[in-house]
Amino acid sequence: MSVTPGYLPSALVAGLLLLLSPASISLATAPASGHPALERARIEFVVRQVAGEVVRTTIYDPAALAPGTLPSRYNEWLYQNFMIGEAMDALGRLWPDEAYGQHARRVVEFYCAWEPTVQAGRLPPQLTWFRAPTEMWHCGLIAAFAEQQRTHPSAAKLRGMEIFDRFLAGAPRLPDGTIVRHKKAPWNSPGLQIDDLYMVAPYWVRLARLKDDTRFYDRAVDEALRYHDYLWNAQDRLHRCLWVEKLQRPAGLYWGRGNGWYVMAVTDLLQHLPASHPQRAELLADYRAVLAGVMARQDADGLWHQLLDRPDSFTESSCSAMFTYCLLRAAREGWIEARAAEHGRRGWVGLQTKLTDDFKLRDVVPGTDMRDEPQYYLDRPRLTHDPHVVGPFLLAGAELLLAGSQPR
Repeated sequence: MSVTPGYLPSALVAGLLLLLSPASISLATAPASGHPALERARIEFVVRQVAGEVVRTTIYDPAALAPGTLPSRYNEWLYQNFMIGEAMDALGRLWPDEAYGQHARRVVEFYCAWEPTVQAGRLPPQLTWFRAPTEMWHCGLIAAFAEQQRTHPSAAKLRGMEIFDRFLAGAPRLPDGTIVRHKKAPWNSPGLQIDDLYMVAPYWVRLARLKDDTRFYDRAVDEALRYHDYLWNAQDRLHRCLWVEKLQRPAGLYWGRGNGWYVMAVTDLLQHLPASHPQRAELLADYRAVLAGVMARQDADGLWHQLLDRPDSFTESSCSAMFTYCLLRAAREGWIEARAAEHGRRGWVGLQTKLTDDFKLRDVVPGTDMRDEPQYYLDRPRLTHDPHVVGPFLLAGAELLLAGSQPR
């Protein structure tokens, strides 16, 4: 039967709320297999609550907006909303008769219809990022534009891609051609920042399919391999999060979400990269090394810390969701040994302890710069349900459901 996302029959909800309350879920101090949080009904319930809030609060029809008002945060030109769209597509494949699978397409259609109606002047930042990007993280929904141009072509999507392509063509580069950003004080230098890989690689692999041009696959793989070469510490088996050209060295600490961005980017890249690509094996070797390092830093409760090598730092929900999803996906695809799935299941169990009673995820850091001082990371605000966590959490839940939620 068709069910409105986020809503279940009232009698069922009454029973499930008591059974499935986040407060009823204990920490994962032992192997997660068989844990109540991994029962399929429980996973479905939690996923529907989080995804349902996205659907209920997203604006899909520009006519529904009062004049002069801005749409929902889930409509904004943000890369976090691309991640959420990917997660909703995954849920749509699980539940094809429901609204989840239409979310990403409808958000892009909304943006294409709404953006031209906003006049120049005092623009909200997200419109400035779309019309005149100056950083890679201004990519917003651009990868979704490339994806949907294949099936729902429009002049508006082409315009958005042309704008972003012009920015990339003029962006600063290292001598080897790797695109970087200009880092302000304290660095005052071109810098390769780890999260930027997610801002370009998903776009390029989708352009490769759209344009039937394998050079975009090559560009995405080359960029991923260079990021790893610049930032990887083989001894600690983690990535630093910034390469400072002026200093000719990596900087920043082992920030959790920074490492999460790398594995999210390569997980997406591997899904689209042809199996015959000549650099796929090299990319997989880097990816496996990174995930091995990530698994080694998992806490006893299944989560990962704001600073991955500092167990005294708080456990952070967005990086924990990213690692959980990528470990589950990599194990299901056979990209990494099967034991990685157990680490992913433990991550899911741990994430349930971050849910509030109304199914919002706590302890999510906002956008974060790079510093060499640990206190900078330890003092970052800890938000509830910041969009950085929503997409990876839903992707992880979808992976568990696709895998049957329990070990075979």
